[in-house]
Amino acid sequence: MRVTQTMLTQTNLKHLSSSYNTLARVQEQLISGKRIQKASEDPVVAMQGIRYRTEVREVDQFRRNVSEATSWMDLTDSTLNEVTEAVKRIRELTTQAANDTYESSQREIIKSEIDQLVEHIGSLANSKAGEKYIYNGTKTDQPLIDMDKLKGYLKNDPLNPVTIAEIYTANEIPGDPDPSGKIEFEVSKGIKMQVNMQPETVFGQKLFEGLQKLSGLLGAATTGGAELSAELATLDTLGQSLITERAELGARANRLELVDNRLQDHEIIAKTIMSNNEDIDIEKVIMELKSHETVHRAALSAGARIIQPTLLDFLR
Repeated sequence: MRVTQTMLTQTNLKHLSSSYNTLARVQEQLISGKRIQKASEDPVVAMQGIRYRTEVREVDQFRRNVSEATSWMDLTDSTLNEVTEAVKRIRELTTQAANDTYESSQREIIKSEIDQLVEHIGSLANSKAGEKYIYNGTKTDQPLIDMDKLKGYLKNDPLNPVTIAEIYTANEIPGDPDPSGKIEFEVSKGIKMQVNMQPETVFGQKLFEGLQKLSGLLGAATTGGAELSAELATLDTLGQSLITERAELGARANRLELVDNRLQDHEIIAKTIMSNNEDIDIEKVIMELKSHETVHRAALSAGARIIQPTLLDFLR
């Protein structure tokens, strides 16, 4: 078979084009840092990459859920601490007022401070995390306590009576813990944790009834020290209930911290596996690029020698 100049030229151009494509592919790998640029280059790597990326996104979402749950619980613990301190202060004032040497005017001053503390407790019941009320079950768009009604309830005005149910915005006393009132976040695959405290466990009927009764006794001129001393047991019960709820919340917060630590480890492992699947070995790719560049230059040099000189080359 006769080999013509045209055949040599076409063969040379074909191999040069292939060399350019190889150089472009390696350069893209070096620029992007990824082993493949499209799924057709390596379908197995592409499918594994999709699976690993899905896993990383899941872990990221779980960590965001944990962060939001932690913020919710931290705010809850902070408000419960304030309620506990308020109840302690009310007990101190009640102990003072139970002294029979105190006159009605002095007890009236103590009553004013206690009423302010009760209103403060009511405002804490309406605490919000962002735009969500944290103590009203799943009704996070509504406050738990009607503050105007709470003030009327404390006054105990027989001409304008306010019932215990009316101080709640739903106009009903929170009953036993309602399973439907739980707010749960999924913090890991198949694992959900309750982040809220339901109203009946903290700001229920016993709390406000006990405090309203105490306020009424302090406002009555005939109240004796023994009657006020009897209310100390109620305050102790309320204080112990708050401590119990905070302990239960703390146990959940500790578990949430363990889940977050495990998610951090899982995230590192998942990203490492994803990187091993997709990312290039940069030293290897640089060496490969240099090798292809050398081959390409050699091909260009050989091609220049194969192409026959034209008449113009002899006329120079």
